[in-house]
Amino acid sequence: MKLLRFSGLTGLIMIVSISAIVFGQEQPHGASFQEAGNALMCQCGGCSATVATCAMEHCHSSEPIREEIWEKLKKGDSVISIVETFKERYGLVILSAPPTSGFHLTAWVAPFLVLFVGAFFTRHVLKTWKNQTVVVETSTTITDAQRSRIEKELRDLR
Repeated sequence: MKLLRFSGLTGLIMIVSISAIVFGQEQPHGASFQEAGNALMCQCGGCSATVATCAMEHCHSSEPIREEIWEKLKKGDSVISIVETFKERYGLVILSAPPTSGFHLTAWVAPFLVLFVGAFFTRHVLKTWKNQTVVVETSTTITDAQRSRIEKELRDLR
């Protein structure tokens, strides 16, 4: 019984201390923060994650950007203005998705266009192969000697 009380008390202390650590830190996890963080790519070189999802410990790129996003959100800036600020500072390389205007629209359209052309080409090739006729010459003439041999072997099977 004492063992159960000790483990229950230990578990309670662990839950209280973990919740104090988690709720004591002011961590931005709101929808606006996630939207802004997912719109921007981490610039640490080789990470290929968004600012919101970069898991590198003490990342020299995503941590300062996260802090700046959080500060701008506290001031009341919109997500669009925050993304525009970073786009002006870093260029288009910071965006996680290409813009949907101008020449950048090809990045959105080209994959579907290539898929459509590939499907059309594949269908055309398969249809052509299916419609090709293969002429196979077969000899159906049997000599009298072959016929008598076949009949003899069939009689022997019975």
